[in-house]
Amino acid sequence: MGGLLGPGEGLYQNLGETWSKRGVPVVRVSYRRPNDLDACCLDVAAAVQLVADAGAQRVVVMGHSFGGAVAVRVGVVMDEVAGVVTFATQSAGCEVAPGLRGKPLLLFHGDCDEILPIESSHVVAAMAGVGEVVVCEGDGHLLANSSTLMSTRIDEWIPSVIGF
Repeated sequence: MGGLLGPGEGLYQNLGETWSKRGVPVVRVSYRRPNDLDACCLDVAAAVQLVADAGAQRVVVMGHSFGGAVAVRVGVVMDEVAGVVTFATQSAGCEVAPGLRGKPLLLFHGDCDEILPIESSHVVAAMAGVGEVVVCEGDGHLLANSSTLMSTRIDEWIPSVIGF
């Protein structure tokens, strides 16, 4: 649904342009086998390893809906991952969230999500034992009306997570 452009009317594209201009490398991942949780986690883990091998010491992973579970799972198993951001995440697949061991977790969710209830993000934060759930008021699953809110909050959050 969000694809490579992301939720919020192209949020991933916009974040990529903004942060790369600031000198922060950005990689977007297209899954080889969408909806295959294990394969998608391997795809993202490979991307994290690629940027780590290129010199990145702290990585933030992000994911929308199903991709939120992918981001959480990769955040659990990779030390290079310093923080995780999810958008309208599903809770299925996030049962491993306690393994984040206090890594920063930022979750955005529309209170009018027609596919996954906002409680999904609250459950993931509760399982992780950390996390800030940002409610995107009046917004649905694609978070089409919350791009500015999400960009602003992410811009405030990322520097402390990656030490920028």
